[in-house]
Amino acid sequence: MPKPVRSRVKACERCQLVNATLYRIVADGSGAWTLVCPACRASLETGEHYRYGGTWKANKRH
Repeated sequence: MPKPVRSRVKACERCQLVNATLYRIVADGSGAWTLVCPACRASLETGEHYRYGGTWKANKRH
């Protein structure tokens, strides 16, 4: 039997737009992790301190 799908809502910590997929990244020298949308990630991934840490998705199976 398939598990029910859980739907969650989060906004990008940079532009505040709600998105179904967010990326956990470090974008500056502080080392703090932030969740950003695909558009913000594209603008930040060329930075010197950029580090990818995973993908957050709104729809989860558990």
